[in-house]
Amino acid sequence: MNKNIKYSQNFLTSEKVLNQIIKQLNLKETDTVYEIGTGKGHLTTKLAKI
Repeated sequence: MNKNIKYSQNFLTSEKVLNQIIKQLNLKETDTVYEIGTGKGHLTTKLAKI
């Protein structure tokens, strides 16, 4: 997937940042998360493992 500067697209790929986001969310197995604009799915992949 190519990013398009025209639409201000940015893709999150840093493992460190992804892990920090997951930690801060403090999610439980019973929580429901809706991710809008998943980009390349790096965060989605981590969320699915919770």
